[in-house]
Amino acid sequence: MNKDIALGIIDAQRGFMPAGEGERLGQQGFGELTVPDGEKIIAPLNKLLLSGSFDLVFTTQDWHPKETAHFNENPNYMTTWPTHCVAHTDGAKLHQDIKLPEMTHKFKKGQEILHDGKDDTSYSGFNAFRINEYYLGMGELSSQKKETLPQFLNKNNVKTLVLGGLALDYCVKATAIDFKRKSAIDVVVVTDATKPVAQETGEQALVDLRAAGVRLMNTNELIVELGGPQ
Repeated sequence: MNKDIALGIIDAQRGFMPAGEGERLGQQGFGELTVPDGEKIIAPLNKLLLSGSFDLVFTTQDWHPKETAHFNENPNYMTTWPTHCVAHTDGAKLHQDIKLPEMTHKFKKGQEILHDGKDDTSYSGFNAFRINEYYLGMGELSSQKKETLPQFLNKNNVKTLVLGGLALDYCVKATAIDFKRKSAIDVVVVTDATKPVAQETGEQALVDLRAAGVRLMNTNELIVELGGPQ
């Protein structure tokens, strides 16, 4: 395994998967804010996970409060959205078919109660954090009791960050560009392990990622680079 390379799976949650997936699995929470063909990221992600190429794997999840300006009954799909991935609901759960290792590190984002959708920072996993287990049940959190995703990657001396998940044109793009611009980490987006909300914005996302210096590779290309089996 590559100890300085981390695989990050961004928001591969039921709420972003098509409703048909929920019907297939007999589960609730699918189709809240559908990314078309979102379920098709699972096979490439599993190929990466089973390749033995990564010593460090983490996920991010939207973990929104029920009442927040991020949601609106008449969303504009720019700063406001239909209700999705509310904390502790079925829609916020990760898709069950992703073969996550036992030691997967889970980070949450979008937990703030917003008064204006324009103030939203939940798109980027750079702003995700987890609560240190030592402090669970000890009352109000302080910044010292949280571990941010950048802190976690820095602590583990991560030099390369590989990203897949949903959606390419929003949270994957924002996460990749933030880490490329705000850290010294090399960032790779796996193009067949992510899907966009719309084709046009997905194509623009790839342009923006390249312009930011993010590397774009497909699953097989990446596994070969990392020295694993195809």
